[in-house]
Amino acid sequence: MHKEIKNIFQEDQVLAEAAMRYGFSKNQMRFLADAENYVYECMKDNQSYILKITHTIRRTSDYMMGEMEWLRYLAKNGLSVAKPLSSLNGTYVEEAPDGNGGSFLLRVYEKAPGQKVDESDWNEILFYKLGRYTGKMHRLTKSYKLGNPAFKRQEWDEEEQLKLRKYVPEDQTKVFQQADSLMNELRRLPKSRDSYGLVHADLHHGNFHWDHGKIIAFDFDDIGYNWFINDISILLYNVLWYPVVPYEDKAAFTQEFMTHFMKGYWEENELDPMWMKTIPDFLRLRHMLIYGLLHQMFDLQAIGKEEKEMLAGFRRDIENGTPITAFDFSALV
Repeated sequence: MHKEIKNIFQEDQVLAEAAMRYGFSKNQMRFLADAENYVYECMKDNQSYILKITHTIRRTSDYMMGEMEWLRYLAKNGLSVAKPLSSLNGTYVEEAPDGNGGSFLLRVYEKAPGQKVDESDWNEILFYKLGRYTGKMHRLTKSYKLGNPAFKRQEWDEEEQLKLRKYVPEDQTKVFQQADSLMNELRRLPKSRDSYGLVHADLHHGNFHWDHGKIIAFDFDDIGYNWFINDISILLYNVLWYPVVPYEDKAAFTQEFMTHFMKGYWEENELDPMWMKTIPDFLRLRHMLIYGLLHQMFDLQAIGKEEKEMLAGFRRDIENGTPITAFDFSALV
């Protein structure tokens, strides 16, 4: 959770506002997580819903509406997602003033049926279906038209965590040089309807449920305009970072995952195979973004040995341009 938001969050007060605005029972709100949002499970009419809370320090109400509009578009066109729920006032984003000029932003979603994948699900069937799901999402987004210009989501290089100079100690000049060089290189890549659009930007097995062979995605908080291949690269980075079943050989697992994933993906969406060659660069970009995120979250004066070692490892990787995986992605072409 963003340090500034954590310092002003008054849980009882904000949950009371949420209960009133959505018709929940305050004594039936269960805390789930507090990564980029405070997340709670709530009950209404014997149905479970997910309440997510952030602050105007991090987002605006209009910006959140961009997520809600795209989610409703995907659901209307047949993609299985956890749909948003409007408040008793008929709005999809509620603002609860914090008393200091800012507001907590409240929104509610259906709770996705099914459950997180486990070891028995972690196989080529899941990888293939995840590819089909992502391919269908990208195919649908090609036809998406923004309903209100005020709801526009960020472009890929406007991502807050990529503003490394804002969060990383200023003496890490080599980190900044590597980031600048990579981002300048990526800015030269072509953008077209068939390669670039509004995407999930944080899809992984923690952000979907597996319901009898069907994927239902949620947590669309990070959606933005990006290359489709980067959306795929982010997913790959995530499954490499924390797989359900540990692997012994990262390159071999990458080959297994991507072979089945891309088979499913190409059944749903046309994407020039030549984009596969850019995946190593996008994996490095994701590594830099996570490095920025960790600095945004951590108090460097208070972190322990484990966190310091993790940051040191990220720094070495970035400064040396270390590949995230040794797999040769041209093999997929």
